[in-house]
Amino acid sequence: MCLKSPQDLPLNLRIVGMNTASEIDISGLRCYDRVVDGVTYSVPRGITRETRGRVWIVRVLKNSQLLVAARFTDLRFGGTRRALDAAIIHLIHSGHAWRREDVLQLNERTAVHWRKRSGVGLCAVAYVTRSGPGRGETFFLSTWRRVASGRGLEKFRGKLVSVLESAWEIEHQASATPFPVQKSIRQDVDQLLDSTAWQRFLLAGRRKVDQIAVAEYVAALRGPAGS
Repeated sequence: MCLKSPQDLPLNLRIVGMNTASEIDISGLRCYDRVVDGVTYSVPRGITRETRGRVWIVRVLKNSQLLVAARFTDLRFGGTRRALDAAIIHLIHSGHAWRREDVLQLNERTAVHWRKRSGVGLCAVAYVTRSGPGRGETFFLSTWRRVASGRGLEKFRGKLVSVLESAWEIEHQASATPFPVQKSIRQDVDQLLDSTAWQRFLLAGRRKVDQIAVAEYVAALRGPAGS
């Protein structure tokens, strides 16, 4: 669903967005800090600031498809804070907000995401960024089905260790990971797999599996394009 205008919001949400000065609860969303006129705002991913127009822009693009697009000006909503609140409500209402539990952060440069792959279904994929030029590295870890069943958990653990060792080697431009670092990485992975962050990440995977199933069911009901 692509919500192109603030007027696409239900009436009660439009009123809240325009008239409240309180911040919307964004504790479960992935955010970044943005300074506007000397004030730091916590802004969810999917929302950017256009300085010249004094406007918050909501834009969600996934798999090369524009899902959400809207503009919220300070003038229209009575200030920067209220315009941002309206943009946040719009993003949340669209169902395409990025949630914290959707990403399992291993360290500053390494994170695990759920990604749908053709013919395989939902998979766990790790990304390692580089400090210098280059796009970094991508590592396939496991399918959702194997991780959720528990059958592939030990192999998944081994791949997490391998990814973190690779991340260390990339960061330090080394050809191998020293034994003390390997030991520390294994301990960190064991703690991670026993954490609430891991459980939330699994629940996020379950939610994505359900979303995929619903989307495929709806597509099947509609039938082949052009039929």
